Amino acid sequence: MDFALGFALAAAAVLLPGGQAGTSKVEVDGKTYRVTVEGESVVVARKSMLVRYDIEERDRQRLAVEKATGCRIADELPSSDARLRGRLVCSPASETPGS
Repeated sequence: MDFALGFALAAAAVLLPGGQAGTSKVEVDGKTYRVTVEGESVVVARKSMLVRYDIEERDRQRLAVEKATGCRIADELPSSDARLRGRLVCSPASETPGS
């Protein structure tokens, strides 16, 4: 397989809803985040040893998920290691109240 084609297919796997898998790096407000997707699950973390986890950091992590996947994060679960875990929601129709 041609290297460029392989790279394009790998990038599409990270960016396309429904068939998402892999890790991508995105920058938000000058900070680098690693967004890891496996199916509908997503984990986002900042590439830094010292992270002050506050509401602004959580908002940047949400934006990083949107930039990396084109989807938003739902059912969020922050962790003590400043990672944000959740479920990807790629269309408003797929999210229903109480689900």
